[in-house]
Amino acid sequence: MFHLIVRARKDAKALQYINERNYGGFLKVSSLGGGRTLGEIEGPLRELLDEPYVPILLLGEAERSLMEEAMPILEESGRPFYARLLRTKRVRNMRVDELHSNIEEIKARFRLGIEWRDGYALNPENPLGVEVHPDYDIYLAIGEGFRNAMRSILGIKLGENPLVLRKLMNLEVYYSGPHRVAEVSKRLGFPTEVLWRIPSSEDVPLERIVELNRDYVEAFAEASRAFLRRFEGHDIVVPWSGGKDSTAALLLAREVFDEVTAVYVRMEYEMPGTDEYVEGLAKKLGVNLIRVDVPMPLERYGMPTHHNRWCTRLKVEALYKAASEFERPLLIVGDRDGESARRRLKPPVLERRNEILGRFLEVMPVKFWSGMMVQLFILMRGIRLHPLYYEGFYRLGCTVCPSLSDWEVRLLKKKGVNELPGEGS
Repeated sequence: MFHLIVRARKDAKALQYINERNYGGFLKVSSLGGGRTLGEIEGPLRELLDEPYVPILLLGEAERSLMEEAMPILEESGRPFYARLLRTKRVRNMRVDELHSNIEEIKARFRLGIEWRDGYALNPENPLGVEVHPDYDIYLAIGEGFRNAMRSILGIKLGENPLVLRKLMNLEVYYSGPHRVAEVSKRLGFPTEVLWRIPSSEDVPLERIVELNRDYVEAFAEASRAFLRRFEGHDIVVPWSGGKDSTAALLLAREVFDEVTAVYVRMEYEMPGTDEYVEGLAKKLGVNLIRVDVPMPLERYGMPTHHNRWCTRLKVEALYKAASEFERPLLIVGDRDGESARRRLKPPVLERRNEILGRFLEVMPVKFWSGMMVQLFILMRGIRLHPLYYEGFYRLGCTVCPSLSDWEVRLLKKKGVNELPGEGS
């Protein structure tokens, strides 16, 4: 989670309105007490920087000199931060929607900004110039299988561990070393298409990327753990698919709470390797695992479609039924901003109500992370990702999911999976 810091209490009041309206009040907003000189704000600023949430300092043009004097203090903290002078005289003078847009763009910078230091280092200042957009994501194309698939299917030769910028409509830009080397369209419902490529590749050791980002990712992990500690006293339930996001959510929950239950809703047409991954990792982590098997009667309902995702209803009902066995369930989910605009617009905590569970909370500790941050966090815990991530997958689901791209269908065919969208039932 983020900590929005401004100079004056009136500025904080303007930001708190946005915090309540857009983020459910779960960001932190603080002022520096109205001080106008470094001597007046240095003590309060240092105290705020000791707190676990990731700091964002926002000042207006009238406070430019104060920003310049505060920057060394932010840099000395050794933590990820971002500071911005807004175009208005003071923070409170900016229109609410424009102020919110600034916050959204800064949030995206934290997960998308990259510096090249003989490896990819997360940096919200973004010296590498990766395109920043609130609905974009980045991830690492890890694994020899991923590179082999890119070469054999698309004719693109990549070095080890390239960086991938995932834009809207499943458009992906590939970096090999500090250079952009290809752009690929994986748009749903269309053939995979290479828009351009250049013959350049550079190996980037994964160990180098991990070490460059260790402190950065751990700072976000500590912010997420501080966020989760606000919900002590609940029965902790993590819906776990075996995918990277729900795995990261599970690991964070395990680091905060004494007892964690993972619910694996096992759909009939699950991705290859998921059963083994979930059961093996649950044993390694020592978490309680509830497996619920859900049949998918294709002969009755037909293949799921974008307009009739009956399978999602079955999966959610199975999850809620399992969670209803607990007296006070709290669902910790792996939703992230970079997955879709719809998920980005959700607050980090949702209060839901249904006939099975009644009223309950759903919280999102990795909401502001990128795919790359999630990958690195899992690897830093000495855990391998789901095997399919090493073969070219960005996300996991069912093999009959209508959201599978042509790229994913082709990868599944190579693994011998026959029951696929458009392949008949």
